[in-house]
Amino acid sequence: MADRPELMAIGDSVYNGTRSLTTNAEMAQNAVPAQVARAFGWDFKAPDYPFDVLFNLETIFRTGDFSVSRLKDAVLANVERWRDLGRWSTADAFDNLAIAQTTIADQAALTYNNNVSQIPDLVTAVRNGQGFGFLKPAVALYEALNSSFLLNPGNDAASPWADKTPLEIVALRRPRRLLVNIGVNDGIWTICLEARKDGFEPDKIATDMYDLGVRLHELKAAGQVDTIYLNLMPKPSCIANLMPRTDPSRPPGANGYFPEYLGRLGQLGGLAGADMKRLDESVVSLNQRIHDDLAGLFADTGGLAFVDTYGLVAARDDKHFRDTAPIWVSGGRMNNIPLVRLGVLGHKGGLYSLDNLHPTTVGYAALAQQVCARIEAVEGIAPAHPIDLQEAFDRDSLLRDIPRHLAVETLLINLVVAFASIGRRGTV
Repeated sequence: MADRPELMAIGDSVYNGTRSLTTNAEMAQNAVPAQVARAFGWDFKAPDYPFDVLFNLETIFRTGDFSVSRLKDAVLANVERWRDLGRWSTADAFDNLAIAQTTIADQAALTYNNNVSQIPDLVTAVRNGQGFGFLKPAVALYEALNSSFLLNPGNDAASPWADKTPLEIVALRRPRRLLVNIGVNDGIWTICLEARKDGFEPDKIATDMYDLGVRLHELKAAGQVDTIYLNLMPKPSCIANLMPRTDPSRPPGANGYFPEYLGRLGQLGGLAGADMKRLDESVVSLNQRIHDDLAGLFADTGGLAFVDTYGLVAARDDKHFRDTAPIWVSGGRMNNIPLVRLGVLGHKGGLYSLDNLHPTTVGYAALAQQVCARIEAVEGIAPAHPIDLQEAFDRDSLLRDIPRHLAVETLLINLVVAFASIGRRGTV
């Protein structure tokens, strides 16, 4: 089992590559870990999804079919295709074990066995759900199916991976480098989606991250990983979904915050500019605490490096300030406001996908560049094929063909909120 891959990854949807709430083979190939591996020329087993995981939101927008009943039928048909397939992949294991919707604690808890066993009952719950009532079990089914596939692509109950968590699989495979992106689903997600502050508990996040740090340190101390690259938390106000009630014509004044923020999808919640500023400052403090706590844990072994995700999204913030690191591609300027097609004039936005929460391939490429820069600084090796943002744009089927139907339909609102409300833990 100890195959010593150059790179592995664990975490949530950002490293899973999810775009517009959609997870499939295209997204997996454009996920940050896959982009980093290509940049350095390392072999990397990206998940080769045989189908979308339950649905494709971008296809729904392109067809303009927002029927609840047809989405339910499509979800049921999709999961039956998965169940009929037998072996899901020819791969024995994937190098990217990041799973959309998961939390910090999930990295030491989720297994194929405890997810695949949930699928039959969840399918029944979806089938029996009335109206929008099918969405909550559908979102739970999304996580169960995706987790099962990523942790045991052979769909084999006798596999040595069947009862292993992401961290246990990493320990057995002993990668040279481990990329980690986790924590947004532990409270920051609800800020960004619903413009609410009541679900954000920095002390709990810091405690859970310390517990994860202990487990990561055990991997390093046992020689099961050489270097761990851990992403810190992003700046919430920079996420595209947090916007004023109407699109502003210019950035805010000297304090750098708009008077009010709502969740653009459904005009949810409501945060005053002062509240938004305090939340950003709380994340700065949280990041410092995570840094100090985990740096202390690794003082005896080394092997831990932090990636400043907060600084990255702040540098690309064209919503509050003119961004200091603008991205221009053939499709125009990419920035952090909601994606809108402007006919022959091009588009607005571009760093975030249709859900306003997950990046596009270009947005992921910007993060991958940051990770590559950190690896180069720590290890002294330069990417053989530096990440090119124009190439990232060219690989993005959404940005190359933005759907015409971008009105926020009730179905989309309910679907996204279902992702946030599953178990009331707020996951993506």
